[in-house]
Amino acid sequence: MWDRSILKSNAKVVLRGRYWTAFLVTLLFAVLAEWLNWADSGFRRLFESQAWHGGARHLFRWSPLEGLGGWLCIFYVIFIVHPLLIGAARYFVRNHFEPARTETLFSGFQWNYGNGVGVLFITRLFIILWTFLFIIPGIVKLVQYSMVPFLLSDNPSLPGERAREISRRMTDGQKGAIFVFWLSFLGWFLLGALCFGVGILFILPYFSASQSELYLLLRGRALGLGFVRPEELCLAQSASRP
Repeated sequence: MWDRSILKSNAKVVLRGRYWTAFLVTLLFAVLAEWLNWADSGFRRLFESQAWHGGARHLFRWSPLEGLGGWLCIFYVIFIVHPLLIGAARYFVRNHFEPARTETLFSGFQWNYGNGVGVLFITRLFIILWTFLFIIPGIVKLVQYSMVPFLLSDNPSLPGERAREISRRMTDGQKGAIFVFWLSFLGWFLLGALCFGVGILFILPYFSASQSELYLLLRGRALGLGFVRPEELCLAQSASRP
């Protein structure tokens, strides 16, 4: 069993002298991941403000235009946020070994973009369907597939079924510990939320680096147990990528 305090300590060491670059990466990710939600809210308020009487308000409520913002959000998450998620995972994994470049955040658009988009879409769909069944199975699947973006950051061409299989085996017997590991950041996020939510932005580099440390630990175990081969994760080729 691993010690979450050691992972957090390792993350602090990694961020020493690199914090502000990591902060910029997480800030860019947060802004790019959330801006369309803000746009969608504004889009809805715009149409509601144009409904000057009850009949017009009823018309706009049922107009297909009202759902346009929601569909844009869905497509934006699939085609923009998912590659950014892979790029962010790649940034923090590489930052463990040497200072990573900020543009690594956008690397998910460069290597096998279609595979990354498809794998994360299907993975997210599985999690959503399990959540519809019941909240606890949804949480279990969320933890079980939490390593998929990191696996794709190592090998963008990794098939979805294989990525989910590796993630399942990496988290087998570790789900409770991983969930508690996530919960251990709750106090920090609540403290950040007290500062009008802005404080959360300063916690994200620490959380992301700690999550990366967890992945590297579980990846090392997976390689040691032999249920994943180094060439599957392109580990010998990683040094040649930006």
